[in-house]
Amino acid sequence: TMTIPVSAAELPAVLPRFEFATLITHRQPYVKILAVNPRTEGEEVVVDGIRESTRANIAADPHVTIIWQQHAYHGWTLIVDGIGRADGPVLRVTVESAMLHRPRAHADGPSWEG
Repeated sequence: TMTIPVSAAELPAVLPRFEFATLITHRQPYVKILAVNPRTEGEEVVVDGIRESTRANIAADPHVTIIWQQHAYHGWTLIVDGIGRADGPVLRVTVESAMLHRPRAHADGPSWEG
């Protein structure tokens, strides 16, 4: 695989290269998946307009994953793992790890120049 680590401090510069994302929260026995439009505030990732079901999932298990899919054929996907906390209708995610990723077989795709 091909992976480029991204620090929380670098996310504000990386995020504008992507559009909407997928938020994954945990609910036994399944995960909850939502299309969202995250933004950054400082080194946190912020999702506005979360509903009660997402707040309940965060209360039960604060681990979240946010995925921004590639735009181009064999392009890069941005993956953020973190700890979420609900602040009313806002989800604030403290980033534990972030990376740009694509399979090695996609190496013929566009380069990443951060």
